[in-house]
Amino acid sequence: MKEEIDDNVIDDILVAAYPEYKTTFPERYIDHYLEQYRIYLLIFDNLSDRRQKSNEFFLAINTAIMGIMGYFEIKTISDSQTIFVLVPLVGMAICFCWYRMILSYSQLNRAKFKVIHTLEQKLPAKLFDTEWQILGGGKNRSKYFPLSHAERFIPIIFIVLYIIIFIVNSPVAKFLSL
Repeated sequence: MKEEIDDNVIDDILVAAYPEYKTTFPERYIDHYLEQYRIYLLIFDNLSDRRQKSNEFFLAINTAIMGIMGYFEIKTISDSQTIFVLVPLVGMAICFCWYRMILSYSQLNRAKFKVIHTLEQKLPAKLFDTEWQILGGGKNRSKYFPLSHAERFIPIIFIVLYIIIFIVNSPVAKFLSL
């Protein structure tokens, strides 16, 4: 069960430990608020870059594993049976880690968007909130399909391929084909 934090609680958490700062230095308060907002947007953008690099890394590893297995398939190697049983298990473990990382990045993005939406409540324009409303708040798939949902399919596809390779090359499959 997902535990959602109320927007008012987020706002309370975001408020500085020294609320008198807002009234004592009103001109500096808004400057600091905007600067923190800009910094947070940069952090959010950096998270997206890390997410992309992570996906590229896992895709490259899985592509290399598939390529190496393809190479071993056409070469006659004495231990190819062992390779085609163990390597898919390693590939499945890597894909599981990839899948969990995608879920983690998705959760981080959701949290960061909640903070951004809360911060925007005190700004003249609510850019991210407006964009989210235009996209139907994520409820209409024809307007918005979350990238994380599409991302999740890729490691699952690799896992299915690894399972097929494992089953076809397992000793049980060899025994049954006799």
